[in-house]
Amino acid sequence: MELFHSKYKTLKYNRNMVIKISGELFPDELCERCGRCCIVNVYKDSNGVPVIIYCKHFDKETKLCKIYKDRFKKEKTCLSMMEAIMAQALPKDCPYVKNIKNYMEPKCYELLRYYEGDKK
Repeated sequence: MELFHSKYKTLKYNRNMVIKISGELFPDELCERCGRCCIVNVYKDSNGVPVIIYCKHFDKETKLCKIYKDRFKKEKTCLSMMEAIMAQALPKDCPYVKNIKNYMEPKCYELLRYYEGDKK
């Protein structure tokens, strides 16, 4: 069995197993319920203000996922914590990655922190 798909070297893995292992390695209790892992896009509007697009299942008031228990079945783009770490999709101060020395966060979090700092 080949480990990679095609010439792009996309890693093959059993997603159900990764979800299970991820749940064991990264317990929900570490989560600060900030909702940043539910951000799917950030862009600047015409005034340069960041616009945050959250997953359609994210409840902005409670900062919780409306389909949390079934999220991997109902939302194919939802990442397990292990997948999110490997894809570098989390902010660097997230409890799941803050102690990973070489972790690199997406640029959108830097933009959001910069903008939040300007508002204070």
